[in-house]
Amino acid sequence: MIKAGISLAALLLMSGCTVHQSIGHNFGAYLGEPDGAEFAGTGYLCKGNNAAYMYVYRPATEWSMDEIEAPSFNVNGERLFNIKGGGYTWYELQPGEYDLVIRRGLFGFEGIEWFEIHRISELSFSAEPGRVYYWRYSEIDPAPISPDPEIMPLGDGPLQLVSANLAYKEMSHTHMLDD
Repeated sequence: MIKAGISLAALLLMSGCTVHQSIGHNFGAYLGEPDGAEFAGTGYLCKGNNAAYMYVYRPATEWSMDEIEAPSFNVNGERLFNIKGGGYTWYELQPGEYDLVIRRGLFGFEGIEWFEIHRISELSFSAEPGRVYYWRYSEIDPAPISPDPEIMPLGDGPLQLVSANLAYKEMSHTHMLDD
């Protein structure tokens, strides 16, 4: 018998199980649109350093703006944020290999160990020094094929690597995620 005050999640964490969750961060744009700074470009990035930069954005569509629960964006097993409609964020990365996973949960609970409620996207990519990567997430309209020969087709379902031109065009209508 479990004593009052000890939750199932706490027991799983104490047992060493990996719990995939974004409780408290999982609210979609319908419950609170991104209200950070409008996207203004990438001109302030530190030129000449060894870092790579990753921008992730989600165009505002009827679907993404009416969503109650936003999917989580995970890098190398760590949840970084939940991607709301009309939102963007960025991260500085050290050059190297990265695994990207997007999960959709239920009330912020996404799974335990190998069991997941819904894995939307999963892919690996190699970040090179001095490069900027633009990841577009949209469950409704796929990204057009890039005419830029530098952008190799890379993606899984609704998560796609896109050209800077497309990203700038679409991101100009987004706000920084508040998470």
